[in-house]
Amino acid sequence: MSNGDPQVFDAAAFAVWAGGDAQALPATFRGVTQDTRQVTPGCLYVALRGERFDGHDFVAQAFQNGAAAALVERAWRAPDAAAGWPLVRVPDTRRALADAARAWRLRQSARIVGITGSSGKTTVKEMAAALCGGGGPVCATRGNLNNEIGLPLSLLTLGAEAAYGIFEAGTNHPGEIAGLADVLRPDIAIIASIGCAHIEHFGSLEAIALEKGELLRVLPSGGAAVLCRETACFERLAACATAPVVTTSLVTCEADFYGEPLDLSVGRMRVSERVTGEQTELRSGLPGEHNASNLLLAFAAARTAGVMAAAAAEGLARLVLPGMRWDVSERDGVTVVNDAYNANPQSMCAVLRTFMQVPCAGRRIAVLGDMLELGVHAEALHRELGSVVAELVPDELIAVGSDTVRYVADEAVKRGYPAARVMCCADAAGAAEVVSALARAGDSVLLKASRGMRLERILDAWTV
Repeated sequence: MSNGDPQVFDAAAFAVWAGGDAQALPATFRGVTQDTRQVTPGCLYVALRGERFDGHDFVAQAFQNGAAAALVERAWRAPDAAAGWPLVRVPDTRRALADAARAWRLRQSARIVGITGSSGKTTVKEMAAALCGGGGPVCATRGNLNNEIGLPLSLLTLGAEAAYGIFEAGTNHPGEIAGLADVLRPDIAIIASIGCAHIEHFGSLEAIALEKGELLRVLPSGGAAVLCRETACFERLAACATAPVVTTSLVTCEADFYGEPLDLSVGRMRVSERVTGEQTELRSGLPGEHNASNLLLAFAAARTAGVMAAAAAEGLARLVLPGMRWDVSERDGVTVVNDAYNANPQSMCAVLRTFMQVPCAGRRIAVLGDMLELGVHAEALHRELGSVVAELVPDELIAVGSDTVRYVADEAVKRGYPAARVMCCADAAGAAEVVSALARAGDSVLLKASRGMRLERILDAWTV
């Protein structure tokens, strides 16, 4: 499905795209990396300055590992040996990497789909890549390399053979999406969702929507903005679009793409296209209404990109999600749902609801941890989750982390959840001990929290 292989670049042209001065460059190099551990023979090494490191300290090592050239900053005090090294010198390597990636992207013929949102980005990206894969070769973001470094590096794997490029853009601070959008220049853009993720840095849901909407402002007039009609701040998002808006909905058949759920336990639905009247049955294998909505967005984008409906549905069979996203396994008869890659209030509630709906022979044990980067909203949003716990009534609640203990567990009990079913833990290690003692064959266990809580460590330490 995804090529994503290292591309061969004309070294002199790359230096021009990066706005740099060339020194002793080879004719070409193959692939680009900022990590000396990933240097391959003949590649370009990019020396980036970070908060805790300076890539310039590893330029010599990059050459020892086989790099053909290095992108460095003019202010770098190079060692005497660097006089003969093949270098591209620029004012700012981070900016130069973005500029080169944009120039490369604009020289490719692939139809580019850009994805952003508060949650579900990677799931939608993988769904869109699988669906578009039914229509031709696809290059997609690997993992979640979606920031100001990861996105340019992903774009630089886009080759001439790709018919579609599926890339995600992530943010946790204001102003970041505009820069990523300028590099990506998508033909089609999807807003996966609008929720309270990173609200600490944005202040309001509307501010988050306007930030995500920056991806819609760079669309060409012949492109499309794909939006779910039930998304928070839908009207604000639609107003950002510089291209026609294509709508999806699980609620109203007035949308351009209406999804009629057939069996949400396996992600099966029938999609009706308003313009053509065509109907297509899709099955992702992923449970829950939120995943049905994600699939509908991805399908609408694939169809808008020109993929035939039947071919897209066939491509969906190749869908594989990265780890810790509804990753179901079994341990001595206990079913474990590891969705601990990350969490925000929207995704936490959606996953918990889905967990409570899937079949379970024994008890449903919810292991929930802190949601981070919520700032002054942390108490209110954790308490909202507590009220959902009280509404859904999992058989056991294991609260992990200070905010989950103080607010989620407290609010759940206040709203009638039995206090005897609540176990509180400071961290994943403590939760592992509780789970090991509690879970038995037939039970289902959900792991869900923000990335910083590292709930997957429960699996590492868990013996049942």
